[in-house]
Amino acid sequence: MKFLGWMYDIAREQSPRLDVLTEMLQRSRAAGYNAVGLYLEHRFAYASAPWAAGPGCLTPELLRQVRAKLGGGLRLVPFLNTLGHMEGFMRAEGGQWLSEGPTDGWGAQMCATRPECTAFVRGLIEDTLAAFDDEWVHLGGDETRQLGQCKQCAARVKAVGAGGLYAEHFGPLCQMVLDRGRRPCLWGDMLLQHPEALPAIPRATVIFDWQYTQRPAESTALFRRHGFDVVCCPALQTYFAGWCFLRESQANVDEHAADARAAGALGVLVTTWIATHFSSYDTVLPLIYAAGQRLTAGMDWSVALAAEGGPGYARAAELLGNRIPGISVLLKPGSGRQFRDAFVFRANPFYLWQAWRDEACGHPGDEILRLCDEADAALPPGDPLHFVAELHRAAVLWVRLAENAYRAYAEGRVAAAAAALDDGPALLGRLRPGLARAAERGGSAADLCRLERLVERVQRVSVDLRALPADSACRPAYETLTHAAYIPGDQAAWRTAVRT
Repeated sequence: MKFLGWMYDIAREQSPRLDVLTEMLQRSRAAGYNAVGLYLEHRFAYASAPWAAGPGCLTPELLRQVRAKLGGGLRLVPFLNTLGHMEGFMRAEGGQWLSEGPTDGWGAQMCATRPECTAFVRGLIEDTLAAFDDEWVHLGGDETRQLGQCKQCAARVKAVGAGGLYAEHFGPLCQMVLDRGRRPCLWGDMLLQHPEALPAIPRATVIFDWQYTQRPAESTALFRRHGFDVVCCPALQTYFAGWCFLRESQANVDEHAADARAAGALGVLVTTWIATHFSSYDTVLPLIYAAGQRLTAGMDWSVALAAEGGPGYARAAELLGNRIPGISVLLKPGSGRQFRDAFVFRANPFYLWQAWRDEACGHPGDEILRLCDEADAALPPGDPLHFVAELHRAAVLWVRLAENAYRAYAEGRVAAAAAALDDGPALLGRLRPGLARAAERGGSAADLCRLERLVERVQRVSVDLRALPADSACRPAYETLTHAAYIPGDQAAWRTAVRT
């Protein structure tokens, strides 16, 4: 296969550091990769959108420095998004006007119809062409779920259909890249959903076919029949996991590699997503490099993991990536983002207590604590994977602490409940060193702020407990009192039935 790469998700709060990024790329090359995709969205210093360049984003100057240190032998492919996943632009001051309409919080789409929006993304593409010298420029195009939402786009969808609107947007953008002497790339998911758009996409476009829960054989074959070159894109499945679903990740990589070879695809791109919300690249880099050894040399997974991370890493990865997810319904593959959603995303650790109390306070919790200790014992001092063990340990112990406070509260021992929660900030604070290390290495700085929000929530509940009237027989339910929308004196709890 001509193309063997992995994708670094800079867009999700990463702040690439010259020395760390250089080392990462050098090790990628040594592991057999010939390309690394730099997934940018708003985390690149575009000259045409200076208001979107947050602190620590990738800059053209940093890119030049990295290239100089790296030398040759590794392609750096820019990955933009030019329709969907534009939330980083639209939620920065100065970018609100791009929006197609309201969203549920994750992916947010730009309007596909207004000329000023198209001019904006053309500016991003021009900036990217000036900064990157690779033959390929990836224009994104995935998960454009808001097609036709705004008034202008709705009218256009009525006239040409959602696939027609998609084609009208991306056909000219792909041609623009071709006219500049480069080769455009698109994700394949929306083209599978709207195959009527395929005729409008220039055949020189490379389709990146991602299938994270099934094999890509059928979809890749479809794109090949339409005359497109294809890159098959598995994922290291960290985005829904407490850390990573190891067995599922390895199978996804193997299946994509086999189907890519059978279909005559250009190659494979191992995608990685959302190394934030108490997740970091340092914990999965050996797995990324091991995937490179697997793809290029056919190395056994366990041997590759030991070669890239050490025997202790390989053992701990098995415990954290296979054994622990197999114990808990909340943590298992297919459970969605329940664990990190309840613990981190919603900024209230009591939601984890509600979701996980039966398991965490029972035998599954005991077994998770045992396996975390076993993982720590296998790892050398200072290995970033210690943080993953500490995350699971802290989660179990936190739920047990919150449960003890609940039981005291249910028995009317309000002061004892508040006293139990007083130990919560120190328990959660055990995660601070690992989060600080990840931030210092170019990971999410926001995660430290997220931890402080969790601590503040526990402290707030303790204060609210102590403020309850001592002479009243009526007390708010513990679930109500710990909810982010709790208002003292609101006996009907009008807002606490609403998910936040």
